[in-house]
Amino acid sequence: MSSLKILFLMLCMTLVSCTGQRTGKEDDNNDGVTIEVEEIKFPPQDILQLKSYYMSSSVHVDSTDYLIGYNYRSHSLDCMNLKSKSVTQIILPGDGPDAIVRLSGIYVQSLDSVWISDESERAFLIDSAGTIKRTIDLKKYLEEQEQLLINTNYAMFTSHLFYSSPRHSLMFLVKNTASDTFIVKEIFMDKDDKMATYRLSPSKIIPDMSKGYAYINFPNVNFVGENIVYNYPVESSIYTLNMRTNERKYILADSRYTSNIIEKCTTTGDYATLEKHWLEPPHFYDVMYLPKYKIYARLHADKVDFDEKKGVEKLINERDLYLMLFDEHMEKIGEMKLSNCRYSPFTSWNATYGGIAFFVDNILDEKNDTDDLTIDMIFLK
Repeated sequence: MSSLKILFLMLCMTLVSCTGQRTGKEDDNNDGVTIEVEEIKFPPQDILQLKSYYMSSSVHVDSTDYLIGYNYRSHSLDCMNLKSKSVTQIILPGDGPDAIVRLSGIYVQSLDSVWISDESERAFLIDSAGTIKRTIDLKKYLEEQEQLLINTNYAMFTSHLFYSSPRHSLMFLVKNTASDTFIVKEIFMDKDDKMATYRLSPSKIIPDMSKGYAYINFPNVNFVGENIVYNYPVESSIYTLNMRTNERKYILADSRYTSNIIEKCTTTGDYATLEKHWLEPPHFYDVMYLPKYKIYARLHADKVDFDEKKGVEKLINERDLYLMLFDEHMEKIGEMKLSNCRYSPFTSWNATYGGIAFFVDNILDEKNDTDDLTIDMIFLK
C-alpha cells in the first residue's frame, strides 16, 4: 500500500483554495437532457472546514441532503447541511486504545450511524457524538495474499466502503496478489460475521493491466442495491454484478467527446515518465447513482498535452470534465462538458439523493479569491 500513500501525499499538496461563481444551465449535448446548476455558498462557520473534501458520503434526511466529509486537518467528520448551509463537526479519537488513524473510507448509514475505515485496516461504526459503537478488524477477513483496497483517490481509483441496511452487511474490495484478481467481500453482521465473496470480471477492453498502467490498474467500485457497479479508470466500459443472481452485465459507455481507452505506457523509466503517462490520457471515475431519478452518472477527465513549462499542478486543474448519464437500465441518455477550471479532478464531487454535489475548488479559477466553502449542485431538468 506504500505506493498509494505516496501518491496520496502528492495529491494533498494540490489542495489549494480558490473559488469562482457560476449559476445557470448547461446543455451542450444533443440528447435532450438538460442539467441545472445551483450554487450554494456557505457563510463563515465556527469550525475550520475545508474548501473541498477528497472523501465524503451523502445522506438524505427529511427532504434535506447532507454531506459528511473527512477533514484531514482536524481529523474530524464535517457534516454539511446543504439546505441550512451550516457545518457541524464530529471529532474522531486520535489517541488511546480506540484511536482512529487517517481514514480510507466513509459510508453514512444515517446521521447517527456512520461507517468509517482507516489505514489500520479496521472499520468503525460511530454515532453523531463520535462514540465508537462497533469495531471490525478487516484483516481477519483477508487471506495471506490479499490486499485491502478501500480507497478514495481520484488520481488512481475509488473503491468505496459500503453498508447494506437490507442485507445487514459491510462490503469492501480486495485484491488477490497471487492471481491478480479483484474480489468484493461481504461481511454479514447478524450471522456471526459470515462472509460472502464476489469475483469481479477483468476489463473486456484491456484484460491484462499488470504492466504499463501503474497506479490506475485497479477498479472503481460502487454499490447500488444488490448490484456491484464497477469500471476501470483506463477505459470507458461499465460492469455490473448482481450479488443475489450472479448475473453479470457489460455496458459500452463510450464518450463522443474524448478517447475511450488509455494506451499502455511502453517506456520504462523514472517517476517523471510514469507521471507523464498518468496525466496525459483521459481518466474514467466511478459510477454514481441518483435515487430520486433512478439514473446513473459517471464523470471522466479528458486528456491533456503534457507541457513541462506549465507544471503538474496547472495541468491537473485545466483538464476538462465530462458528465455522462444513464437510465435505470444503463442506457445512455446524455453527455455534457462541465464548466472549465471550476472543479478539481481530485476532490470535487459526491452523489446525493437528487443530484451531484461539486466542491468549487480549482486554482485556475480567478473569479473569486475567497476561501469560503462553495458547492455547485447539479440537478437533472
